Amino acid sequence: MAQKQPRFTDIHSHFLFSVDDGSKNKLESLNMLQQAVEQNVTYLLATPHATDLTTEAVSERFLDHYKELQNLIAEENIAIKIALASELYFNPHIYDWIKYPWATFNNNRKYLLFELPLFEMPKEVKDFIFQCKLEGITPILAHPERYSYMNNNIEVLFDWYHQGCLMQINAGSVTGQFGSRAEKLALKLLQARLAHFVASDAHETEYRNYKQLPLAKEALSGQLPADYVDALFSVNPQKALDGLIIETDEPDERLIESSWFSYQGILNKINKVFHL
Repeated sequence: MAQKQPRFTDIHSHFLFSVDDGSKNKLESLNMLQQAVEQNVTYLLATPHATDLTTEAVSERFLDHYKELQNLIAEENIAIKIALASELYFNPHIYDWIKYPWATFNNNRKYLLFELPLFEMPKEVKDFIFQCKLEGITPILAHPERYSYMNNNIEVLFDWYHQGCLMQINAGSVTGQFGSRAEKLALKLLQARLAHFVASDAHETEYRNYKQLPLAKEALSGQLPADYVDALFSVNPQKALDGLIIETDEPDERLIESSWFSYQGILNKINKVFHL
């Protein structure tokens, strides 16, 4: 009997055309969608970047291009479901974006995806998480393993989790696409049960693509319990799209002990003890 192929629900990818650094045109979007189907992705969330350049005109483009893709999927009979959200860049505009229909997953007002600057950690993230939870929205931090400062600040991720923030790992980080540092941190977060989703963050079909999903799942299947792996790639993503509560295991904070060996890690812990 042939082995049943795993199915994926992907909450982070850039297949919406002509809106960011992902798909450049409709043809590329269609190629990305076809590749997703070939990799057994059944439900795909569009998460175009929302940045300082996201004006009202760009917002309309998100909505218009999404509708065009929905029509093309029906015309081409592509066997995939899509929904719209965004990858919100953390800056002062992020509070203004909450009102838009593309701010939360499928406009469900339950989950949103946000990212941080790659090289400098902002100080106001705790306030943002707090405000989201007040509105009944669960924020999901995109690819924490890719932020260079997180290696010495893993305890911050635990703090954000206890506030109500969930974490999404890139499949490409698991497979080594973003270098050994991101790969090691991704595995540490997964082993600590501090990660709740693995997503493609696909931008095209050649390199940052949907093929990374089955590769990452295969790599993790020998290292993590099967039910946790299924939750990362299909169960939790589907619940987020459906606006349902995601059950999480209590993360293992012992895995942050390595940060005691860094100067920054020591300072962070001293500040936490003395409330500095």
